[in-house]
Amino acid sequence: MNNQTIVNEKQCRLIAEKLMPLELRQNHFQRLFLNFPADTETKLRAWLFATAICHQTHILINKKKNLVGWDFLEYVYSDLGKENSPLLDPHYLARLTAPELAEKLKPLFADDGNHENCTLDRLEERARFIIEISKQLNEKYEGKVENILQKSNGFLFNNGNGLYELLEQLPPFADPLRKKSTIFIKWIVDGKLMQIKDPQNFVPIMDYHMQRVLLRTGCVEVLDAELRESLRKKKPLASDEPIRNAAVEAIRKISQFSNKDISEIHDFFYPLGRSCCKEKTLCIDKTCDKNPCTFFLFVNIPEHEKCIFEGVCKGNADETYRNFWQPIVGTHYY
Repeated sequence: MNNQTIVNEKQCRLIAEKLMPLELRQNHFQRLFLNFPADTETKLRAWLFATAICHQTHILINKKKNLVGWDFLEYVYSDLGKENSPLLDPHYLARLTAPELAEKLKPLFADDGNHENCTLDRLEERARFIIEISKQLNEKYEGKVENILQKSNGFLFNNGNGLYELLEQLPPFADPLRKKSTIFIKWIVDGKLMQIKDPQNFVPIMDYHMQRVLLRTGCVEVLDAELRESLRKKKPLASDEPIRNAAVEAIRKISQFSNKDISEIHDFFYPLGRSCCKEKTLCIDKTCDKNPCTFFLFVNIPEHEKCIFEGVCKGNADETYRNFWQPIVGTHYY
């Protein structure tokens, strides 16, 4: 793949064999963020704005409700959708400055409603993304996300008019590996608002939790000694491109070997990295980082005393793999 990383196809096959019999829980598709009471356009705006500002949410937490990171974003934007809040109205948002919108977001992301206790950082950057999206929606799509979907005609790529191609014109969705775009499209599909006509063009969702799991399982092997050391010592990197590209290819292999859709694979790896294979590892510590465990909430398994990859994961047996951390990079892509 490159001179720094390589995809270990044998490991991908072993991991895929463990995934093959697993299914997601039905209530995973019945949760509030997919089903809050609102019209289609309001849901699409909530999903689009929440996804647009979901990057590097390491410190975002609501202790009172036991919500961390994306879960807190889901909670806030579900509430905004139910309330038909002006914070989902592109015409209103486009008239705000980034500092003004940041001030309006602060109390939403504080567990006591006090703006001084907001745990969402980089607020003006996130506010600017929302405002830029709103302006483009107004200028190009009559303020409606639905019009983006209609223009795509259900295609991800369509001679410049596919969903991926239209979304990448919005600054938060410019990632060449399309992580945020695929997340948003996944909401559309899981929410049964659109059926994609070219699902073979899905790009695997690649965030830091998934990269960490793929490194620890050995599906992505790091050939460069200096890069290995940086990952184990959590040193900042100038770029994560070698690892992220290899991780995307590894997910394609795992999807192929497990006969599971690429869009579905994310819902196994992401919660596992978020709960079972983070600072703590279920295989060694016998407990997860999160309670309740996100993986157990997503995946239909009777119990969760052992990691599903135990026995085939390289990190389970080898501390040098278990000590891998995801690349530390400054990015708004994920």
